Amino acid sequence: MSVSTETIEAPIGYLVNTGELPVFYQSNVPGERTNFEGEREFQKVTVSNARLLPNDFSLDREGFAFVAHTTAVTDFQDDAQLEGVYNAKAEALVREATGASRALVFDNTRRSSSQSLREAHNARDPANAAHTDYTDWSARKRVEDVMGDEAEALLAKRFAIVNVWRSRAGVIEEWPLALCTWDSVDDAHLHTVERRAYNRVGQTRHASYDNKNDWYYFPRMTPDEAILIKNYDTETDGRARYALHTSFDDPTAPANAAPRESLETRVFAFFD
Repeated sequence: MSVSTETIEAPIGYLVNTGELPVFYQSNVPGERTNFEGEREFQKVTVSNARLLPNDFSLDREGFAFVAHTTAVTDFQDDAQLEGVYNAKAEALVREATGASRALVFDNTRRSSSQSLREAHNARDPANAAHTDYTDWSARKRVEDVMGDEAEALLAKRFAIVNVWRSRAGVIEEWPLALCTWDSVDDAHLHTVERRAYNRVGQTRHASYDNKNDWYYFPRMTPDEAILIKNYDTETDGRARYALHTSFDDPTAPANAAPRESLETRVFAFFD
């Protein structure tokens, strides 16, 4: 595809709000797709090529940012390299981007658009619904679960959750990530979804369709680039508290596109 295309028309997955609580089931079987009990619709929307715009996207304004970010990791399937090399650099990146006094990686999730690679790498399928990863309840619960005895003191101050999203194998040619600006989202269009994994129950928020949503993407991302996505922020002073995001079926992807192989790293940002 050409990165010179200013906009594309692409289908974005939205929740249909039926009044019932949707449930998202996360399998622990390698390669198995997630299961969603709820109603979705796909709306064709305009997605703007953010590479053709000034790179001044901000976690506190739009809810996401795009950065150059090299890494010494040679194999993103190697947990030891993630824990020993990658996580510390992701934490430093989040501290710098947010001004947090402390950052801590608490999850690394691999995703792939290929069934065989999902099975081989214990990866998940790309999420294809407009969402943000946490509710007020589930964000606090995650801090409690991970931080143990420190949680009470940390929850008494501001904290945020930021994802670091990147390619882990070559150029992203299909199922890229779309991001929606914070100021184009009405909270009335966000709905709690229960997330059930084999070891815990959480909550996310999925969006129902709103034609005011303003979507962007960064085509053909390389392993030396990363997107920062704010998924939660306790601060309510008018800055962005989250950015809706989703993968999408790119109509301009080449017919022989390489499978999307991505890594998302969830990071707590704690503030004094």
